[in-house]
Amino acid sequence: MAKNKRRNRHIHPITMIPRPVGVGFVVLVSVALVYLWMGHKCTQYSQEIKRLEDQCVELDNEKVREETKWNAMKTADHLDELLVRHGLQMSYPNAGQVVHVGGGMTRGAMPVAQAPSVVKPGGAQVASGHAGF
Repeated sequence: MAKNKRRNRHIHPITMIPRPVGVGFVVLVSVALVYLWMGHKCTQYSQEIKRLEDQCVELDNEKVREETKWNAMKTADHLDELLVRHGLQMSYPNAGQVVHVGGGMTRGAMPVAQAPSVVKPGGAQVASGHAGF
């Protein structure tokens, strides 16, 4: 009978470690894993911040380059060159094309039929008050 008692006394490996020590070990491992995970995420975030800062610096440089181009395109010489290139160059009117309106007259004071007429280069007659319209 003593032999049977010995055979039934099977020792489990878990029962060899006291329960509070096992729980403490699991908590310690969990805290260590959380710490490593947080360190990894912080490294990822710092790399992302560095990448975004570099992108911001590059965009600022591109903005400065574009402002320089825009300021160069706004110069009077460049605008005149563009007007000539697109056939939009204008000149000041000569004395015959200028219409002087007296200070006492209001709009519509002189009917168009009574206004002196001017012949345009195309041959059409237009009242001088409306030659530019």
